[in-house]
Amino acid sequence: MINLFRKMRQKLASDNKPTKYLRYAIGEIVLVVIGILIALSINNWNQKRIKNNNAVLLSSRLFIEIRKNIKGLNDQIIRITALQKEAKSLLVLFGPEYEKTDSRLLDSLIFGIISTPLYDSNSPTLDEALNAGQVSIIQIDSLRVLLYDIPKKIERINNYEDEMTRDIEFNLMPYLYNNISFRQMDQEYSDNFDVNEKSKLSHFDNRIILLDRKFENMVDNKYFLLETLLIGYKNLQKVYNKIMRFNEMEENN
Repeated sequence: MINLFRKMRQKLASDNKPTKYLRYAIGEIVLVVIGILIALSINNWNQKRIKNNNAVLLSSRLFIEIRKNIKGLNDQIIRITALQKEAKSLLVLFGPEYEKTDSRLLDSLIFGIISTPLYDSNSPTLDEALNAGQVSIIQIDSLRVLLYDIPKKIERINNYEDEMTRDIEFNLMPYLYNNISFRQMDQEYSDNFDVNEKSKLSHFDNRIILLDRKFENMVDNKYFLLETLLIGYKNLQKVYNKIMRFNEMEENN
């Protein structure tokens, strides 16, 4: 091809037809430029198609993952609500008429306030997408904003959970160790208590702690820690629900 073009150019030059040669050269350049532009256009179209396909695939994986997390979060909200209700029931028992309280009920309520609810957000797809910067390929701006907001909401929840765990570990449990008899509770109410002999210590009425303002303050604090945690869960729930609306829109289209 190069030799042919060279011979043609030489012939045009020898024929003293520079204008015709110039037109030919310009035409060749234009054809090359058009070819390059077409190739670039095809390449850009192909890259955009691949990006769109990857975005759709990523969105589909994220929707499946978030749907599973919604179920776990809803279960956790139910559990937190139940624990908060138990804490409130325990607060009602404080006062001089503590002896009217059923000991088994007190045992059950104490077990509730020493429980530490932990939300396990299983989000490998989202974590990978965030770390690799893949969330940016999702075209819907408001959906990207919601996805970026999830780690912040989960981090806030984890902080609330850590605060509650520390309160139980450093305040509530040391207090209970010093002020009630766990062995006595286990002997009377636990079906799995393996120690055959009863404690040789004198019988202790655990209900006496219902007269202690310090314990009342601890239960009251646990109630509001649960309330704060519940707010964190519901805020994350709102984000999840908004994201799933985009999934519903895609399925309806």
